[in-house]
Amino acid sequence: MITTVKENTDSYDAKDTDYDGLWKNLIEELFQEFMEFFAPDLYPEIDFEKEVDFPNIELFQFVINSRKGRKYSDRLAKVTMKNGTEKYIFVHIEVQAIGEQSFAERMFKYFYRIYDKHKHPIYSIALLTDASHQHYEDTFRYSFYGTELTYLYNVYRFYGKDKEKLKKSDNPFALAVLAGIYVSENSGRTKKDDEEKFQFKQQLISMALEKYSHRDTYLSALLYFIDYILQVPAELQEKLYELLPIAQNEKEEGKIMGMEKLRDTPTFGRLFREIEEEATKKGLEKGMEQGMEKGMEKGMEEAERNFAKKLLDRNYSDEEISELTSLELKDVSELRKSLKN
Repeated sequence: MITTVKENTDSYDAKDTDYDGLWKNLIEELFQEFMEFFAPDLYPEIDFEKEVDFPNIELFQFVINSRKGRKYSDRLAKVTMKNGTEKYIFVHIEVQAIGEQSFAERMFKYFYRIYDKHKHPIYSIALLTDASHQHYEDTFRYSFYGTELTYLYNVYRFYGKDKEKLKKSDNPFALAVLAGIYVSENSGRTKKDDEEKFQFKQQLISMALEKYSHRDTYLSALLYFIDYILQVPAELQEKLYELLPIAQNEKEEGKIMGMEKLRDTPTFGRLFREIEEEATKKGLEKGMEQGMEKGMEKGMEEAERNFAKKLLDRNYSDEEISELTSLELKDVSELRKSLKN
């Protein structure tokens, strides 16, 4: 069962992109790839053949209270290690714009509450998505007259990442990070910059199609993420759709129709509808054609039977009637019996 922290989002602008939900979905769908990309030290020790569980964290009321007016993603996953024991590791994931001191304190609160509840080792990692913010906190410290505590957690910063290196990566999260970096670096820009966003979105979609055309799970999750996190105005959306290579290739229709997740997306949702409408049209045309063929066949069969009846009235033998018509000998015999009855 997958459970997330709930909060009242009524105050959010309905037009805002749900970055929180987009990251949550991507992390859950491609969790193994997430760990490979963001936690390469822990990744080799995890047995991914065993099911990954996302435990309930709604019990932590402080999570809900601390989230009011802010949007970031929390994920808690329970994984099994390869060491053959029943020991579990809890992976705590945070997506946050800036690693402030208050954030470091909250990371510590997560740690001790999760540890107190489960009594298992905890691997904590914070994704700091503000690509323009150089400074960050990765440690919470407490000191009071001889009582001291230091809590250090893992951090992945979007700031300063090599974009060309990300483009060459085979891990799908590299493209997600590129999208996140773009959003961070271009927040607050005007509509005049929409053309640039369009160009970047087209490039990212093309890269996803090129890299993962053979990996439907990767492709579906990434296209959904990219389509929503980089939304463009309607006129540019139309232009983007017309340039989609997958929209121009009938051989790819089966692939895209298998990605049900994309049905409601801004770009690929339209592709779904057009393929379905075309399939419906072809189905109707084929049905009408088959109906006409069946009607003609039925009419010819009826004409043959009427002709055979006249030959029977003139005392032709069954063999002669079968030779003069397309009816089988047994059909002529059955027809003779029905007329006698």
